[in-house]
Amino acid sequence: MSLFLLEPEVAGGIGENTIFSQNNSEGKREILYLHYEFEGWLGDELLETTPCFIITEKLMNSILQSNLNGFEIEDVEVSVTEEFCEWHPDLALPKFHRLIPSGRVTKKGNNYSSS
Repeated sequence: MSLFLLEPEVAGGIGENTIFSQNNSEGKREILYLHYEFEGWLGDELLETTPCFIITEKLMNSILQSNLNGFEIEDVEVSVTEEFCEWHPDLALPKFHRLIPSGRVTKKGNNYSSS
């Protein structure tokens, strides 16, 4: 299996309507519902806010038509800040979806492996 390291643009952050789970067995909370609030956008089709990725509908369709696997796609709520409106007054955002990679990756030094 091939592993790919994603380092996408951060165009915003987690919005106030995001719903988190209770702590899991590792003491971490998961995002059950993502609200992504845009502060800016350079036009990239793959974006992130830790620990989430979002993709445009165009990229989602390309991924779904490919032979890629190991992911889920969910709806995402999108909003923009006042600053976004000031910086991009005429920009209409495309439809976005949440991309959820499945599985786990372990890093030891500079080596990555799936687990």
